Amino acid sequence: MSKDFIHFFGTTGSKAIFFKNIRSSGGLYFHIDDTNIIIDPGPSTFYQYIHTYQDKIDGIILSHIHIDHSNDLNILVELMTNGGETKRGTLLVPNQAIEERTLQPYVMNFPEHLEVIKQKSKYQIKNIEIVSSIEHRHGVENYGFKLKTKKHTIGLVTDTVYFPELLESYKNCEIMIMNVPYNRQNKPKPKHLDITNVEEFIKAIKPQKIVLTHFNENILEKNPDRITKELSQKYEIEVISAVDDMKLEL
Repeated sequence: MSKDFIHFFGTTGSKAIFFKNIRSSGGLYFHIDDTNIIIDPGPSTFYQYIHTYQDKIDGIILSHIHIDHSNDLNILVELMTNGGETKRGTLLVPNQAIEERTLQPYVMNFPEHLEVIKQKSKYQIKNIEIVSSIEHRHGVENYGFKLKTKKHTIGLVTDTVYFPELLESYKNCEIMIMNVPYNRQNKPKPKHLDITNVEEFIKAIKPQKIVLTHFNENILEKNPDRITKELSQKYEIEVISAVDDMKLEL
């Protein structure tokens, strides 16, 4: 059996960075406990997956409908189910994705299981338990997740503004992946996290490892590698700045 890993297909949610081809906007691929899950299949996820893997997809999870997270959703449902000819796999989506047809109606019956995500609920994709967070605050219906595997509890903090109640959803995570577009938040009505918020998670959750991703211009110009090195030294934990096509072995 191959080693467990998380593959970062892309590491930006910024249109400016993606359109200039500075970084890719793609999803995460979890290959853990003989289970294959794609989370937030943004642009280029399908292309990168079929050119890298021959594995069957066991599940797809969508946190919210924004295009940098959902662009390749329907084509990956088709890939998972052989164009609908093989009823297999599990698909987890917010209700808004169905209501607004981010998930196309014609593919809804393709997966073996289609479940609508509700906050603080449990789901199962093959050998991995998924626990949804409290609903995030991002302007659309949006959730983060804990993935409970045989050896790890992995937290995925998707797009959201910081609010203290978030922390409860990610307790007991020893590994955390966090979408952090900002070094310091610079908008009057923020919708994302910045580094001061990351420090709140570190102090409250005390994870062993954090991977920062989903960067925009604000944090890239401040050098994420330098920022993560400073956080690692300050809190004596491993903090990593993700790059496109990075594989994090577990």
